[in-house]
Amino acid sequence: MKKFYSIDPEKLKANPNHRFSKEDIIKKFHVLENNPFQDRIFRVFSSQRDNCFSFEDMLDLYSAVSSDCPREVKAVWAFRIYDINEDNQITKSDIIEILDRLTGHLNDRNDGLESQSKIKIAKLILEELSLDNTGSIGLSEFKIMMARIPEFANSFYFRL
Repeated sequence: MKKFYSIDPEKLKANPNHRFSKEDIIKKFHVLENNPFQDRIFRVFSSQRDNCFSFEDMLDLYSAVSSDCPREVKAVWAFRIYDINEDNQITKSDIIEILDRLTGHLNDRNDGLESQSKIKIAKLILEELSLDNTGSIGLSEFKIMMARIPEFANSFYFRL
């Protein structure tokens, strides 16, 4: 609360529900600055879908990434972040985008994985994890998958 309040106390005094811009939030919460999923985090946790955060939005984010958050709740938030095209499925295109973000292959730079490698990885992931053989991963499959990965709870975590 103190850190959020310190962004601009006057605005919060005038309106306790004030929504701070992405830029204001990043200036105060540096852990978000270089996160490869920064845009998705703001999209998912911004209750108005405006890339701005109210205090309640920040609480939702902090709760989801805290060490005390139950694994199943973390999985739901992670699914929403990784479902980049927001079709309620993690598809081959989502996985390729995730790989690009994790390997630094953004903005058409050539320092990431080769296209064929990304396609092969996405295909293998979907073959292995799509329990209903739909060629995509739904929320229930994702939660089952995350329950089987002991490191998930610790990797979907950061301190604000």
